[in-house]
This record gives sequence, structure tokens and C-alpha cells, in this order.
Amino acid sequence: MAKVPDTKENLMKCTCGACPSHDQCMKDKMEGLFCARGKSTCAVTRNGCICGGCPVASDYDLDKMYYCETGAAE
Repeated sequence: MAKVPDTKENLMKCTCGACPSHDQCMKDKMEGLFCARGKSTCAVTRNGCICGGCPVASDYDLDKMYYCETGAAE
């Protein structure tokens, strides 16, 4: 597992916005790319996680889920 750079390229690949746990609070605050930027400032309700299928997760060999809740990959 590698640290994920907070780049425009990674943001464009990011699937956080399509995640069932990505709620209106996160949308309003334009939050995403949690694996690089860290956990959400919103309360996270676990409604499913799609990190495992994200191209960014694949590129950096990430093996965890719910970065929105746990914080950036290290």
C-alpha cells in the first residue's frame, strides 16, 4: 500500500461520488478522494463501500475500505 498523491489525475479517477456512503453532506462540501485527502468532515453512515473497485485503489494497491471514515492511506 502506498501513499496516494492528491492530484487532479487521481481526482478524475476517484469513484467516491458514486459510493452509497457518500451522502449529501459530503456532496455539499465537495469532499472526495478520501484515500489521499483524509477522512470526511461529515458523519459517515456506512451504506456500502466501493473503494475496492476504484481505479485509484488499484493503482496504489490499497486494500482497505471506508477511507471517508478512517482517513488517508499511508
